[in-house]
Amino acid sequence: MCAESDAQGKFVINISQPGTYQIVADKVSEGYMPTYSPFYKDPKAINPEVTLAPGNATAFVSVKLAPQSGLITGRVIDEATDRPVENFTVWTWQARDPAARTHLNAHGQSGHFRIYAPAVPFQMRVVADGYEDWVMGGGVLVSRAGATKGPGSLLVRTGNNAQFAVYLKKRNATPADVAIDDKRLPAPIQLSPADKQVLDVFPRNLRLEWNPVAGAVSYGLEVEACWKPSSEAIKRLPDDGECINPSPYEEKYGLPDTNYEFMFKGAQPGRWRVWAIDQNHKAGNKSPWRSFTSLK
Repeated sequence: MCAESDAQGKFVINISQPGTYQIVADKVSEGYMPTYSPFYKDPKAINPEVTLAPGNATAFVSVKLAPQSGLITGRVIDEATDRPVENFTVWTWQARDPAARTHLNAHGQSGHFRIYAPAVPFQMRVVADGYEDWVMGGGVLVSRAGATKGPGSLLVRTGNNAQFAVYLKKRNATPADVAIDDKRLPAPIQLSPADKQVLDVFPRNLRLEWNPVAGAVSYGLEVEACWKPSSEAIKRLPDDGECINPSPYEEKYGLPDTNYEFMFKGAQPGRWRVWAIDQNHKAGNKSPWRSFTSLK
């Protein structure tokens, strides 16, 4: 049973059966999610209740909207071809209660997804036919075999947007799956900064440089931010250079020169890659990702 409130927030729900009822308010169109959904329920919050009986057929109750949810957005990409994955499912669940979960089935050519976040830390998995599952990283699991990377958790507060670039690996990938096209311009050779360079400066001004490519009229460039490993992960796990939970930070097209300067977002790892663009505006092959870490 439900009712829509008026401009003053007043509402009336007609109930014919006596009993005890919880009252929940939501406005999904603006990110105020229904707390009767296990995924959006805050374990610390209590929904107001009313009890109706033959001698007490009317009750007044004041209901508050839950805090406005933050957003979880991202794009799912085939790691080998660098093209969007068209059909996939995003599973999200509360970090402390895996049963409090929801999912989104995405279909289409964009590879994008958008989900409202719960009020508590969550974990996330992306699955697609023919690909290995992707799990949001950053956590640590300990087994008899030793410490291994496991699901990380994230809290997205009101007004914030957690962005993800999800790269899926094909199961049983073959050399033919590698995204190198001889008909396109070759990838530029990256010059600076060196791969895995540590930057101990502030402000975090960074200059990216690469060699010119014959036939290029301009260049495109991507910069992604990576999660900073937790202190627990640093103690238990070796640094394998993996970018944990990459998120888009800079994406530029039509760069006329073989360098680009920008200010990085924080004291955390990042990575970048570059490609040439020919006179027909056709993008060339992309360079490998080159990583860096900003300490300040």
